[in-house]
Parts: sequence; C-alpha cells; structure tokens
Amino acid sequence: MEQTEFSASDSLKTWSLLVALLLVGVLTVALGVQRSLALWVIFLAATAQAYVIGRYYMRLRSEDVMIYVLALFPVALVIILAFVLTPDVAMHR
Repeated sequence: MEQTEFSASDSLKTWSLLVALLLVGVLTVALGVQRSLALWVIFLAATAQAYVIGRYYMRLRSEDVMIYVLALFPVALVIILAFVLTPDVAMHR
C-alpha cells in the first residue's frame, strides 16, 4: 500500500534536500566557478528541485510515464528550436 500522508520527518528531509540543492547553486556562483560549468550545475540543481517538488509535495507518483513524456516534450521542442534558429542568429550581424 502506498503511503499517502507524510510525517514531519519526511517533510523535514525533503525541505532539507531542497535547501541543500539551493545552496549548491548559490555556492557555485559565490565560489567563482567558470560560467558555463556554473550554468550546468545550477540547471541540474533546478531540475532536481523540480523533481523533488513534483514527487513529494505534489504527490506525482502514479503518473510516472506521463510525467516523463510531459517533461521531455518541451525539452525536445527547445532543442529543435535551437537547431532551427541557430543559423539565423549566426548569420544576423
């Protein structure tokens, strides 16, 4: 049987994880890490935060396949858009 209610310790662990991921992003900038690496770290931390929020606070557990499809579809569109617009942006001076 799936647990439907969260205990105080579960909420505290989840909140602590979100704060730790936030601190990773802040410390990346504060320590002066190279810009491209800092962006990757910040975006990966934000992706992990979105997953944690969706999984534990919004209780999106039973829709695993649909969640991945809904998450990957916009990512695929952004990648396609980037490849389509790159030649126009590169040639415009």
